[in-house]
Amino acid sequence: MKLRPFIKIDSQLSLHLARPELAPAVFAAVDNQREYLRKWLPWVDQTGKMEDTEAYIKESMRSNTDGTRLTTFIVYGEKLAGSVSAVSFNKDNKSCEVGYWLHKDLQGRGIMTRACQAFVDHLFKAKSLNRIEIKVAAKNLESQAIPMRLGFKREGVLREGLLIYAKYHDLVLFGLLRKEWLSLR
Repeated sequence: MKLRPFIKIDSQLSLHLARPELAPAVFAAVDNQREYLRKWLPWVDQTGKMEDTEAYIKESMRSNTDGTRLTTFIVYGEKLAGSVSAVSFNKDNKSCEVGYWLHKDLQGRGIMTRACQAFVDHLFKAKSLNRIEIKVAAKNLESQAIPMRLGFKREGVLREGLLIYAKYHDLVLFGLLRKEWLSLR
């Protein structure tokens, strides 16, 4: 994938803003691991056709432009590896929520930790945020490891805060303040 990155992390890893030419790679990454992603992500069944992914990319481009979200895709080497996004911003409180997913074949290499680290750093600097939150299903221990590695604090549990395919799951809320991030760096 020879596209200009939004954030270049190192020679192998970069974050790319949503754009139409990424749609085939995004669709393929989701389509090749639907059952795996479906376990914790409620949107997987809504992307059954390439047209669904193209529509998502277009919506993401609009949201990136108007500042309501910030969707990026992780590229590792030449492969689309996943996504890390600010899924919502609260401008009044200078905060946002971050969400992410990573291709199952690329886990255990530190890719998501490095991608989230660069993304969080960008959000604190470029968006002048005071707080970033990450919500993770209580039983998704692998995903909980990411905010813990980055210095987020476990702040509590949102009971039955996530509905995935007719089943409720508790969510663990992690939070990180700008002053904490700066002290860690």
